[in-house]
Amino acid sequence: MDEARLVRDARAGDEDAFADLVRRHSGGLHRAVARIVLDEEEAWDVVQMAFIKAWQRLDKYDSRWKFSTWLYRIGTNLAIDLIRSRASRLKAHKAGGEHQLRLVGGREETSLRLDVGEVDGILRELVKVLTPQQRSAFILREVEDMETGEVAEILGCSAATVRNHVFQARKTLRREIQTRDPEFVPESPSGQNAL
Repeated sequence: MDEARLVRDARAGDEDAFADLVRRHSGGLHRAVARIVLDEEEAWDVVQMAFIKAWQRLDKYDSRWKFSTWLYRIGTNLAIDLIRSRASRLKAHKAGGEHQLRLVGGREETSLRLDVGEVDGILRELVKVLTPQQRSAFILREVEDMETGEVAEILGCSAATVRNHVFQARKTLRREIQTRDPEFVPESPSGQNAL
């Protein structure tokens, strides 16, 4: 059954149609959210909450957009909220007296020698330095390979803002790679680091 039909049926109260939408999108949404929040288990909690909100707000879904775009927007907003609440908890704790991807700027041949687990581990560490908005835009655009317009819709901002977040994220990640893992920094023809 096509997705538009599933959404129409789900809006009419068909729980099986909504369950089919959950099956279609839970894996991809989890992958994106896990890379944003940097925690597999918390990501599943966010995904579950995103589907609950989607079910409760199906009447607000605008069918001019893909269902996945609307769903990813809900999930990404929840992920950003989670990151912000972590930061608030950490600040409060400190105040009380008391923690398939090519590397950005990496050479293709170096990237291919790393297995997916190694790359995900390096990425997980590197993206911690990004703001929640930069992290979300970078993950959705560069890792999940979504179109800029779709990322803009998900994040509720303009395409130019998405491009700026991704540009700033790349710049920050290049600097971090150069500091932490200089072996992944491409060399210019003169033998100097290209950064």
